[in-house]
Amino acid sequence: MPVNRSRIFLASVVAGGTLVAGAEPLYTTVTPKPAQAERRISQELVDRQPALIDAAVARIGENSSPDAQVYFLGFAGFGDERVFAEEIGLAEERVAARYATGGRSLRLVNDRRDAEKYPLATVGSLRYTLDALGRVMDDADVLFLALSSHGSDDATIAISNPGMRSDSLSAGELAAALDHAGIHWRVIVISACYSGSFIPALADNHTIVLTAAAKNRASFGCSDDRHLTYFGEGFYRDALPAALNLRAAFDATRREIKRREKEEHVRPSQPQAYFGPLMETKLDGLETTAVRLHP
Repeated sequence: MPVNRSRIFLASVVAGGTLVAGAEPLYTTVTPKPAQAERRISQELVDRQPALIDAAVARIGENSSPDAQVYFLGFAGFGDERVFAEEIGLAEERVAARYATGGRSLRLVNDRRDAEKYPLATVGSLRYTLDALGRVMDDADVLFLALSSHGSDDATIAISNPGMRSDSLSAGELAAALDHAGIHWRVIVISACYSGSFIPALADNHTIVLTAAAKNRASFGCSDDRHLTYFGEGFYRDALPAALNLRAAFDATRREIKRREKEEHVRPSQPQAYFGPLMETKLDGLETTAVRLHP
């Protein structure tokens, strides 16, 4: 079914920080200060975003099959620090190795170093991408959604990039976008401070939610001089490749983070998890299939 792209992607330039036209634009540009001129998100780049997403999803569709499969979507929300983009890059690699998602993966990335390598990460682009994936995924397929950014205790994660208006993604918005896309089988990993606050809005029998921190706790390692957060190191780098299953990977991550935080005398982040029983059973079967096909 054709999509009304003009309604979804109508974007407007922001003058002096005030939106002057448009209907819930996917992206808006800001007028930079003179010292920031080279970092501006141009309107031309904004206009190319839907085509970038459409092309990526079209390639993914070519790698779909009638059998149940895992799809990967990464979201790096805070572009002022490289650690989030780096973490989503490793997440894509590790999930591909474990669940054979190599031909069915896509990243939305804010990164001050390069605004053009991947589609930009915004609330609107996430909604649009989920809807597009929902049209190529079958009812039995699973989405592995990895998000990495700064978080707040009001169940939001930050969306920011030099030259782009700052925003936030809420737990309610994420749940609504997944429901609207018709994607029912979900593994959602949120690497952010206070990310446990996302669990109530997302938890159901068909969903696994893993978070880097409890709803009232900060997590660590979110800085521009790092390649991965503490959670990213513990989960994606160290635990996921060797663990028997996702629950074992999370438990190993939680133990390592607890040990590390105790050693550094910081307030424990207390990573949280919700394992929907139907999703956990289904994922175990898909992991076995992926290992058999891609030893």
